[in-house]
Amino acid sequence: AGIAKGSGVPNKDKVGKDAGELAGLDRKLGVLATDNLEEILAIEADAVSFMGIWPDLDLVCPMLESGKHVVLTPGLLYPKYLGPEVVERLEAACRKGNSCVFGGGISPGYVQCVAPISLSNLARRIDSIVVEEFVDFHDVAESPELIGNMLGFGRTLEDVTNNKHPHYDEMMPKFFNQTVALTADALMLDYDAIADDIQYFVSPGGGEIASLKIPPGCVGGARSTFKAMKNGEPRITVVLNWACTYDLGEGWFGESEISNSTQWRVTVHGDPSMRLTFEQADSLAPGGVNRRKSTDHSFIITVMNVLHAIPYLMAEKIPGIKHYGNLLLMAGRYTMR
Repeated sequence: AGIAKGSGVPNKDKVGKDAGELAGLDRKLGVLATDNLEEILAIEADAVSFMGIWPDLDLVCPMLESGKHVVLTPGLLYPKYLGPEVVERLEAACRKGNSCVFGGGISPGYVQCVAPISLSNLARRIDSIVVEEFVDFHDVAESPELIGNMLGFGRTLEDVTNNKHPHYDEMMPKFFNQTVALTADALMLDYDAIADDIQYFVSPGGGEIASLKIPPGCVGGARSTFKAMKNGEPRITVVLNWACTYDLGEGWFGESEISNSTQWRVTVHGDPSMRLTFEQADSLAPGGVNRRKSTDHSFIITVMNVLHAIPYLMAEKIPGIKHYGNLLLMAGRYTMR
């Protein structure tokens, strides 16, 4: 992709600073942070990587109209699910700029879509698919405001129930229901509806993670479920298990059960039944002992999944919305040298 001379940031304290400084590097990269959209649009670049928290069409569409492909992680994984208004706006911007937009990531993204779709190619019959995510927050040192305020950890169940974050209950279904819809469409499953549910679990003993304390009797875990329903039965299910303590009751993992801070399991029930376990670490040692238990790896694979899409978008002949279901199986080109 083209060389960018600037990068967009939402925090005014970062404006004018070099990207190397913001990334904690010991050198400057010659990329200055800006919060001016016009400056970003004027940059001569083939593509933009959009790593905000929300899928802001007021930012994304002008970038597409300026002739830049946009790859992003926040919530435009399958715009069809979000409705015709979103689709039409994105498609119009892509036509104007002869550009493409691709939303992806690891979760929501690769594990709920690419992994089960790929496994489906091996099955003679599929009765149901279950994609489970297990996140151990003990090593998460960043974003105490997000973990406490948005996710509700460390607060009483009454407080979380009565004072929900204005974005969380809306954001989660919009993000993860898209993965369910995309996978169902890829498998030609004519589902009746997508159901979602978010449950909070109280920690009797409390505890402490790297970013905040969990007082006894406060929320120490959350489980979010998203299901494509057919004739009253769940056919594709995505379950997110997020825990800050190990005393959340039956069905929750203990400290020794998850070999890394984040693990995913994709299970296909059918003929034959199959299971894929996915984890990441500094290195994978014999015997299942992974070096350095950290969430850093999840951030890396989230970003790389969309950055590797850029050359594929540049090769597309038809502008518009691209996703896991209408692009070729993408490789991490030039990662092996």
